[in-house]
Amino acid sequence: MDTTAAGPTIRPHPTRDGVQVVDPIQETQFAFLTPASVTLTPCDTDRFCFPADTGATVHTDTVETAYTSAVWVRDPDGTLVGEVTDKGTKSVPPGSYSLGLTATQINVQLAVDGALTIEMMDNRTRITAPDAEVIHVGARSVHDQPAGTVTTTDDPGDVMAALSTLGSALKTTSCERSFPTLRGHPPLVERGSELSVPDGIEPPDTGVTIRVPRTFEYIYPVAPLAYYLGATVESDAAPALVTDGWEYPLNAAGDFETTVARVLKQVFLLDCVTRTEGYYQNPLAERRTVEEAVDLDFAALYDRPLAAQLEAYLDVPFEAVADAVPKWKLTADVRPEAEYVSALPFLAEELAVVRCPSQRLRAGEGAGEQSELVESFLRDQYPRASPASRGQLRGGTGGRPSRSSVSQTAENTVVRPEAADSIEQAYVGEGVPVNASKMTVDAYYRRLEFTPSAEPQIRVVVVCNDEAMTDENVVSDIYGTREWFQFDIVVEEQLTTDELRETLRRDADLLHYIGHVDDEGIRCPDGYLDATELETVNVSAFLLNACDSYDQGRALIEAGAMGGIATMADIINEAATSVGRTVAKLLNQGFPLAATVEIIKEYEQIGHHYLAIGDGSTSIVENTSGTPNRIMVERCDDRQFDMSLFGYPTLNAPMGTMFTPQLPGVSEFHLNSGEMGTYRVSDDEILGLIDRQDVPLELDGTLQWGSEVTEL
Repeated sequence: MDTTAAGPTIRPHPTRDGVQVVDPIQETQFAFLTPASVTLTPCDTDRFCFPADTGATVHTDTVETAYTSAVWVRDPDGTLVGEVTDKGTKSVPPGSYSLGLTATQINVQLAVDGALTIEMMDNRTRITAPDAEVIHVGARSVHDQPAGTVTTTDDPGDVMAALSTLGSALKTTSCERSFPTLRGHPPLVERGSELSVPDGIEPPDTGVTIRVPRTFEYIYPVAPLAYYLGATVESDAAPALVTDGWEYPLNAAGDFETTVARVLKQVFLLDCVTRTEGYYQNPLAERRTVEEAVDLDFAALYDRPLAAQLEAYLDVPFEAVADAVPKWKLTADVRPEAEYVSALPFLAEELAVVRCPSQRLRAGEGAGEQSELVESFLRDQYPRASPASRGQLRGGTGGRPSRSSVSQTAENTVVRPEAADSIEQAYVGEGVPVNASKMTVDAYYRRLEFTPSAEPQIRVVVVCNDEAMTDENVVSDIYGTREWFQFDIVVEEQLTTDELRETLRRDADLLHYIGHVDDEGIRCPDGYLDATELETVNVSAFLLNACDSYDQGRALIEAGAMGGIATMADIINEAATSVGRTVAKLLNQGFPLAATVEIIKEYEQIGHHYLAIGDGSTSIVENTSGTPNRIMVERCDDRQFDMSLFGYPTLNAPMGTMFTPQLPGVSEFHLNSGEMGTYRVSDDEILGLIDRQDVPLELDGTLQWGSEVTEL
């Protein structure tokens, strides 16, 4: 029984005794186990404490999560009456309760009438209502569509007015907007012949204004801040953040863009701390760090309006709280030109740091200089012998240098953005970025236009078009090794041009291509398929693991793909095979494309030859912890280790999400971006943690995988 066709679907699990919750838009799944097979009937979503898109009544008295999840128990008024965030058992007396769960790929709630027993185990959380005959399950998609489209001319004043509407998407102007589910997707911004703002799209009354000069170099960087603060953007020669009777200069750090980034980070951090006085009074590690450094009354701040909070927050020097600021997910360099204004709502949604690379961006003029720019960068990152001297290339040139994909057109001019202190770095504009993802506005729009499949299966197609590269076919055994997700893995070899064209036309979540790319296109046994000639591609994401595959990858994006990984230089078979396996493992664990590229840059010999194209936030499956994470381990003695976790926010677990490691005695939460705590643990505790989830693990300077580690 499907309770809904449009939003999340709640149904009996197709292969287990239990319930499966599926969000077809985000292609995410969540499961509850039950003692026996169950029947479901629709239920009213008003039963739940927080909004739900759909609800179902499950005829059972016990549900069990497929992995560990913290649980919050609230009464009908929303008051927190109990929580289980660490291993153990908690009982709640008879009553009417709404239960919220963490680490779910879909926002899931339970409603129960009766007494409760909640038991958190090593790899399960069990909820039992012994006197109840049914448990109600509610689900809400985290996918959020823009409320409309604002049209602007190329006049800077009109662009300011358009960006002033971004905050209309905020579902609250309290500090709880630091929770990603309470922010909403900003309205789209498109170019037209006149400024036009649809009815109902207007900035909230926060009393906050951002004043900047009338040039795109100043306007674009404040877009995410205007969104997060619900602020209007107005013209003034001196950039400043203004409330009634208060003004904060936006060049306080000696640099406009640096100051804007610091304000965004500081306000976001202190909102996350202040919100612990509200609905979720969880022990937050960042609060402990901040309280040791500053004298702020967070209980009093919680009830104050946004403008007053802002004034109190920014009275604190940034240096005082810098150690508590989470590592930022994304820095985006956007060309300060009118044609790229449409990218700003998407960057604002991710709270990106936006920079306008007028002087910092180095570009090659002629083909020779462009090629040298790429080669000099790769030499810096990869100071070894040339690829041709060390092994067989994945190009079709027999060792000759392949054509430079960066010297053909203006679009292929090489640009090298200044390095950023963020997890991911992106570039929006004309040219091929070195050491950054190439984002496109069209790919962002496809995120919204995505049509979900009627089937919840995740379809992966592995294509190997060279017999000498079949060692990489093992990736077909990597994809789909997720117990609670349904996969359809297809392996194809030696596809002809017609067969590959047809494969690209079929719906698939991922194409993993192994083979050659030459001047003429993607090599097939009967010739070449030139992706620039394709009109339609229905593959959502791809890896083109071949030499110099950027042009073909960009063509796949232009033909309909959402995002992909390609190369911008020659690559060697052995090293590329290693990259292919690592990429498969990361994507299979829910890492987005851009984060995957950042990790292979750090650990793979030729990682810097790869870049993400299109929408770098694209992922093919969700992580069972909610936030994909990497573990770094340092030995202290024979049985003791210092273990730290590093989080990678995603579209389903954006910045502001909370995370806690499933370690004995650990109940403190962290913000989910960057380092999430360091712990002194035993070898058994680490092995227990990685046994529950196959995470990437850095041990003795090398990247390993939890499923492959049996002893430390």
